[in-house]
Amino acid sequence: MQDHHTFKDGIKFRPKYKWPRKDAKQSCPKCNEPLERVANSKNYYGKPWWCSSCQWQFSQEDLVSLKNNT
Repeated sequence: MQDHHTFKDGIKFRPKYKWPRKDAKQSCPKCNEPLERVANSKNYYGKPWWCSSCQWQFSQEDLVSLKNNT
């Protein structure tokens, strides 16, 4: 029963995403609809941007990466 392990650096339950300014605007890279900027509260564990049309979350890093790949 002593056969267990721990992760060296632990598990991140709330990744430290770079949060956009409150007045920031973005369009969804999948459907081109306006994205909703989610409030950065300590109880929220998702990414900062939400597309209600295609039901997808994006981080700032995701948006930059997707923009560079097109």
